[in-house]
Amino acid sequence: MGGLFRPVAYFDKLELLEPEVLLVKGYRWLLLDVDNTITTWNNRHLTPAVKQWFAAVSAAGLHACLLSNNSAERLQCLAESLGIDFCAKARKPLPHGYWRAVKQMGAKPSATLMIGDQLLTDIMGAGLAGLDSVLLKPISLAQEFRWTYVNRRIEKLFIKGVLARTPHNHF
Repeated sequence: MGGLFRPVAYFDKLELLEPEVLLVKGYRWLLLDVDNTITTWNNRHLTPAVKQWFAAVSAAGLHACLLSNNSAERLQCLAESLGIDFCAKARKPLPHGYWRAVKQMGAKPSATLMIGDQLLTDIMGAGLAGLDSVLLKPISLAQEFRWTYVNRRIEKLFIKGVLARTPHNHF
């Protein structure tokens, strides 16, 4: 396990995470943040590459679930287009939303991986919930939720140290 602020890996983009490697590493269930992880902030559209990645995840036998602080209304159309579950209003970084998603999927925590772009929400929340995590480079920093700007400024204080100890684009 990576720890509270220690993801097991850092990737430049979602598509570089190979489903077969995730299986070899023992993961069967994936929790994924939405904004700047699978699409840009407040965007309801997914790129073809992201759709292909989710298709490969499903074909490999992995189960995915969107985990977000967003509303069910925002997540439902994304989840339906991908054929996966979603867990809205997760209140990340609190662990309860992570546990709710794990239970909803019928997952084993030891075989569940959180994937997200924010150290202070996605990664810390996974650590609090006892889950492994992967940190992704944000898709775009051009526009984000106002509290995310605050989080990013705080992250800058220690993210270089975290990344120096974290495998980049591989496990």
